Amino acid sequence: MSKQKYKHLLPAEKLGVFLSLLCAIHCLTLPVVLFAAPYLASSFAFSVTMEWFLVVVSFGMALLLLWKDYLKHRKPMPLYFLGLGVFIKLVDTLVGMRSIEWIFGLSLGVFITLAYWFNYKHKTACTCKIK
Repeated sequence: MSKQKYKHLLPAEKLGVFLSLLCAIHCLTLPVVLFAAPYLASSFAFSVTMEWFLVVVSFGMALLLLWKDYLKHRKPMPLYFLGLGVFIKLVDTLVGMRSIEWIFGLSLGVFITLAYWFNYKHKTACTCKIK
């Protein structure tokens, strides 16, 4: 893809997408790392603190950026995907099954990334001036 397509993305949006993808990769690699190196399971990278840090920062940035664009373009699809992500995290917290939480985390990262992607599509199709 050309750099021209990403011209409308704000640095904060790029960071938000990066954090969402990082969250998905983090959750996807956890089971692999657990099999390959059990001593890493207690490291900071896979701690509950890191998990909640990624979730809170990803949700916070996504909500801020997607809501701002929603107010401008009135396209709710990105907010629906963000809502699905919040719902998945709520279900993950309520279920509390450590053995399958990576599935919830991966889904969460994917839904937030989809929210950003749909938002990007709305922004590039918009005929208004994006500031």
